[in-house]
Amino acid sequence: MIFNKDSSGSGELKQLIGFIFASIDFDNLKSYIEMGERDVKKIISSEVFKVALDHYTSENFQKQVETSTVGEPEDAHPEYLTLDELVLKVQYPVAIGAYRKYAPSNDITHSDKGRQIFVSDEEKPAFEWQIEKDNENLLSLYHEAVDMLLEFLDEHIDDTVPTGDPEVQTPLLPWGTTKEYEATKQLFINSADDFEQYFSIHRSRMVFLALVPSMTRVQEGQIKPCFTEEKYTELKEQILDDDLSEDNKPLVELAASALALISMSVAIKRLSIELLPNGLFQNYTTSVIKSKAASPKVDRNEVSINLERDGMKELRRLQDLLHKMDIESSGVTEITTDLADRFDPALKFARL
Repeated sequence: MIFNKDSSGSGELKQLIGFIFASIDFDNLKSYIEMGERDVKKIISSEVFKVALDHYTSENFQKQVETSTVGEPEDAHPEYLTLDELVLKVQYPVAIGAYRKYAPSNDITHSDKGRQIFVSDEEKPAFEWQIEKDNENLLSLYHEAVDMLLEFLDEHIDDTVPTGDPEVQTPLLPWGTTKEYEATKQLFINSADDFEQYFSIHRSRMVFLALVPSMTRVQEGQIKPCFTEEKYTELKEQILDDDLSEDNKPLVELAASALALISMSVAIKRLSIELLPNGLFQNYTTSVIKSKAASPKVDRNEVSINLERDGMKELRRLQDLLHKMDIESSGVTEITTDLADRFDPALKFARL
């Protein structure tokens, strides 16, 4: 567990989540923290999580490296500072995720008489709308915490650990070789920022990773058949190397647009609405508070159909461009026939 070192779990949680009481019993949260760790591992991989956990449990965590007048001591390890930050970046979404699961049941008392609430002259339970707003804020914090963690991993993806041999480079973090990371590099859209050009997900890396399975199926099933095997391989290699040729840029642009729209069409029907940063909502105002209601299934289906239709339009534009490029490369001149020339006013039927 990446908490409770030296039995300081409650203090660690308080430092991360400032609005909770330090008096919260850490033992009551242990099982929820294990759930939070499991969720984060699915996003950043077990390999990256293990690096953070190993550093946290070692004597090097938050070790102060003192420098002398002649420079750094022989045992100085500047990478420890990066690993310290990694631990905190991992701890935060774990803590928020755990507290989100713990808080609803902690709001009431579970006794031999059933579930009850505690009311005194000084304290009383929050209104339901206040609890809902707090739940929404906790979910938003969780998304942002995960995004901050993923951004941190991307920033340090090329960091290495000194080995004493300048020819040998050992990665500090295994993020770049995990299946979670590599899965995104096989797509025509491989980052949340790129996806934002075609459909807004508020640049959320967490949402982008949740969309990767749908995007993979759409790319393999609907985008890939538009290309020859050689052309498809060429495009993927250029995308991976970030070195698209001028001729291939329009192809990737249309393919990416179709990929984003069709994938979102699938996601809106299949993914949990909570998974999207703001979901699909209808705004409404009551006498108490301006609020939102989850979009009905019929509205989600309509949005999904519209997105699929727009995506298929982009797919047809891609197919038309490929057809045009094939004709130009073959040197054949395409002749367009005016259908009006096939009509004979003396006949009742026309041959098309």
